Amino acid sequence: MNNNNHSILEEQQANWFTKHFVVSHYLLNRMIVLSINVLLLTFLVVMNTQQEISAAKEYVQGNLNQIKKSIISLAYRNERYARTFSKQITRLQASQTSALVDVHYYPELNEFGFNRNIYASNLLNGSLIGAGKPTDEIKKETNFFPFLDDLWSQQHQNSIKYNYYYISHTSKYFYLSTKYSVSDFNTRKHFFSTSLYTHYRSDTNKQYQNKEGFYFTAPYTDYITHEKVITLKSPVYKDQQVIGDIGVDIPIASLRRAITLPRNFKAYLTLFFNNKAEDSQINVLQGSKTALGPYLTMKVDIDDQNAICAHLSILFFLSVVMQNIIIGLMIIFLLNYMYSLLKKYRFQKNHFQLEAFSDSLTGLFNRRIMEKILPKLINEYQDKKIAISIIIIDANDFKTINDTYGHDIGDKALTHIANNISHLSRKADIGIRLGGDEFCLILPQCTLDKAKKMANRLSIAISNSRFCEHKVHTSITVGCVEVATNESLSYALNRADNVLYQNKKNKNLLNI
Repeated sequence: MNNNNHSILEEQQANWFTKHFVVSHYLLNRMIVLSINVLLLTFLVVMNTQQEISAAKEYVQGNLNQIKKSIISLAYRNERYARTFSKQITRLQASQTSALVDVHYYPELNEFGFNRNIYASNLLNGSLIGAGKPTDEIKKETNFFPFLDDLWSQQHQNSIKYNYYYISHTSKYFYLSTKYSVSDFNTRKHFFSTSLYTHYRSDTNKQYQNKEGFYFTAPYTDYITHEKVITLKSPVYKDQQVIGDIGVDIPIASLRRAITLPRNFKAYLTLFFNNKAEDSQINVLQGSKTALGPYLTMKVDIDDQNAICAHLSILFFLSVVMQNIIIGLMIIFLLNYMYSLLKKYRFQKNHFQLEAFSDSLTGLFNRRIMEKILPKLINEYQDKKIAISIIIIDANDFKTINDTYGHDIGDKALTHIANNISHLSRKADIGIRLGGDEFCLILPQCTLDKAKKMANRLSIAISNSRFCEHKVHTSITVGCVEVATNESLSYALNRADNVLYQNKKNKNLLNI
C-alpha cells in the first residue's frame, strides 16, 4: 500500500485524543514521553514522601501520647492511693497499736528496717529503710504497711516499669514496694539531710505546694538504684498536715519499652525527657543516625514543666525518598512496558486492518474501503462544503495483453497503472483497485475541471511509458464526475461508470 493511502486510513482510524495530542515527530515525541515519565516519577515520589512524613509524625506522636497516657494513668492512681492512705491513717491510730513486725536496727550503718529477702519470717511485701534507731512510734506505724501492700498489689497493664514508695517526713523512713537485694539495702544514713530529699518534698517546696493531687519531679538520679528517674508524688495528710508522700519512681530507661516503633525507625529517632524549670534533659533513646543533618521535632507536654520530646532525622525521609524513587521507577517501567505492549498490539491490529483494506498486487486500497471508510469521509467533506471528484479508470485491451504475453505481464501492466496513480496523486487522494483492470481515484478538494486535468496527466503518463522488457504499452479510459451535494458514493460511482462506458464507446478518454 502506498504511503498516501496508508496515512489516510490511519487518519480515519485515529481517535480524538490521537488527532489532537499525539506528536508525529520522533524526537519531540520521545522528549514529551520522557517529560511525562519524569513528572510522573516526581509526582509519585512527592506524594508518597508526604504520606510517609505524615505517617511518621503520626506514628511518633502516637508513641509519645501513649507514654504520656501511661504516666498520667500512674499519676491519677497514685493520687487516689494517697487520699485513701490518708483516710486509713486517721482511722488507725498508731499510738493505740503494737508493732506488727520486727524492725531491725543496724548499728554499723546506724539504720533500721526490714526486708523480706533477708528476713523470711516477715510477711510484709515491701521493704522498710530508715536512718538512726527505730522509735516506738515507727514500730507502731508498721500497722499501716499492709494497707499499702494491698494498694500496690493492684497490678495494672502498663508498658512502663515503675516502683511505689511511701516516705514519712515525720519519722524519716521509706517503705518501698520493691524487694531490694541485700547489696541495695542501704540508704546511706545522711539521705534525709540531702538537698535531693529537701528539694522534692511536697510540704516544703513552694513549687509543689500549689499542685493539686500530684506533681512530677524533674529527672534525677535515684539515691538507691542510681538510675535516672522521674517521680510522681502525692502528699499524705494527717490532721490536715502533710506527714509524708506516696510516690512512683519511673526509670527513664523504662520509657523505651513504651516505644513500639520498628528497629530501623528507631535508628533515626532521638527521644528525651525535658524539664523547663530546671532546664534538664535526659535521653530516653538515642538514634545512631540523628546527629547528622536537620530533624523533625515533636513534643507532648506531660504537665506545665515536663515534656516528652522527639527528634526524627531528615536522613529517615531521605531513605524513604530513595525507596520511593526505586518503587516509582519500577511502576514507570511497568507502565511503559504495558504501553509498549499496547502499542505493539495496536500496530499489529492496524497492520492486519491495512492488509484487509489493501490490494496485494498493486498496493492500492481494495473495494472494502468503499464500504467502511469512504462513505463517512465523503459525508464529512460534504458537511464542510468541500468539492469531491471521482475518476473511474479502466485499462484498455487488458485481455489482449494477458492472452498474448501471459498473466505475469498482465500483472505488470496493472502494477504500472497503479504506480502512476500513486505517483501523480496527492496525499489526500485515495487510489482504489475496484477489481480486475478497473481502478478508481477519489479527489478531495478537487473540482470537475481539475479532475479532468488529473485524468489527462494519468492517461499520458501511463501510455507513454514502458512497464516490461517487451515493447508493450498500455492505455486507459477514464470517467470523471464531481460528487453533487447530498449525493451518495454509490450513485456518484454509477454516474462515473456511465461516463466511462460512453468514453469506451466513443474512444474519447476525456469526453463527459
